[in-house]
Amino acid sequence: MVLTSGILFAEILGGIISNSLALITDAAHVFMDVLALGLSLSALTIACRPFDDKATFGYHRAEIFAALINALLLIIVVIFISLEAYKRLISPPEVKTYEMLLVACIGLVVNLFVTLTLRGHHDLNIRGAYLHVLGDTLSSFAVIIGGILIFFTGYYIVDPVLSVIISFIIIINSIRLLKDSVDILMERTPKHIDLEKLKKEILDVKGVHGIHDLHVWSLCSNVHALNAHLIVDRISVKDTEKITYKINSLLFDDYNISHTTLQFECSDCQVARMEDSPKDRR
Repeated sequence: MVLTSGILFAEILGGIISNSLALITDAAHVFMDVLALGLSLSALTIACRPFDDKATFGYHRAEIFAALINALLLIIVVIFISLEAYKRLISPPEVKTYEMLLVACIGLVVNLFVTLTLRGHHDLNIRGAYLHVLGDTLSSFAVIIGGILIFFTGYYIVDPVLSVIISFIIIINSIRLLKDSVDILMERTPKHIDLEKLKKEILDVKGVHGIHDLHVWSLCSNVHALNAHLIVDRISVKDTEKITYKINSLLFDDYNISHTTLQFECSDCQVARMEDSPKDRR
């Protein structure tokens, strides 16, 4: 975060001196990086808090809210870059390539280091921060390419064109992150889970004759939960514990589902309830 803040000030100063849109818009992106990293750090701190009476599942959703905010901020940055690029495409101003290349090279080295540090995480919150820094790394690389092209050709229009290309790459990743965050907040079935396959595997467990009210959702990107009603014969509590153990092992080993609530219902009781329903009594 300290390194990113240093790049922010360097690119603002370098962008003003060199009159480079790519550097100025990259500085705006770096500002969002600093904000994103701060949000991610705060979210991780909150998510590590133990559960309490007011938050019985804990604070895992802090990760998702941080990822959502990061995605929205990225989209705002892209809109800003696109508007500035449009103005420059109409009337490309002169750009000082030496200053532009110097600052961009420093930014690229620092951003590559931060990108490699954050790479490979499946946590949506960290992914959000990673995408911010990755976008900034691509921006720095594009600025260098743009600076070289401008130096040898004198075509100042290269600067805004590269900004548009970078914006397109960033917006695709932002939309994906936004969709993943919204899916979790809407408690949709996790992408890696085939609900029909899962249902069949539960029904294959000895003693389970039916299943209904099956719900699977995510608390965050790596914590998943399930609840279901299982239809069984009239069996002892000890036998239900054996079934519970088998199903929980299956869910954890094959689907990484760690929070489960299984309610047992005997098939005879279901028939009795149907026969004794208010509709039948009428």
